[in-house]
Amino acid sequence: MNLTLYLITDDRYFKDRDLFKTVEEALQGGITAVQYRFKTKDTRQMYEELLKLRDITKRYGADLVVNDRPDLALAVEADGVHVGKEDMPPEAVRKVVGDRMYVGYTVNSLEDLERAQELPIDYIGFGSVYPTSTKDSYRLVGLDALAEAVRVSKKPIVAIGGIMPYRVPDVIKTGCRNIAMSSGILGFADVRKATLEVKRAYQETMRQLMLMGRL
Repeated sequence: MNLTLYLITDDRYFKDRDLFKTVEEALQGGITAVQYRFKTKDTRQMYEELLKLRDITKRYGADLVVNDRPDLALAVEADGVHVGKEDMPPEAVRKVVGDRMYVGYTVNSLEDLERAQELPIDYIGFGSVYPTSTKDSYRLVGLDALAEAVRVSKKPIVAIGGIMPYRVPDVIKTGCRNIAMSSGILGFADVRKATLEVKRAYQETMRQLMLMGRL
């Protein structure tokens, strides 16, 4: 499981864009995991696209995660499946996938984070860290809550929500080491360049923290 730089796809960014070319550009820029997340496609189309993405992510040594659909994740031999509060419960997902892949779960508060510690999941998406345009309804948690989530969680935390390249240093300084992004990469015309900027910001912040003795 490598969720350091975690790309989440979204319908609005692929209306006039080739899915496979765009994802490959992000992988070239340094993405370590791709979550396939679409709400408007039928099951057959998603299955066929996931098969191609499975080949592409393997070529780059990156993880493939499927949003909402453990059946599709199993069918294409993905690395992980991710669910939220309104999806299939994590306990049911674990029954479906067993130990064949990891399971992620999104929470939107420190209270939910505490409850999630006992769920059969492998990582927790925590957000929204910043205001976001990817979801119409979201709960803003902010950087202070993110820092507290990292401190108290027994499971790895993935920061999510409104994270742009210039915000990466502030996120890293909370102690979080995994960043999920959608608009912060797909919202740019040059996806590879945007990803490279994110990767550089991540690595430079980590280097500075190391020099300061904070790692």
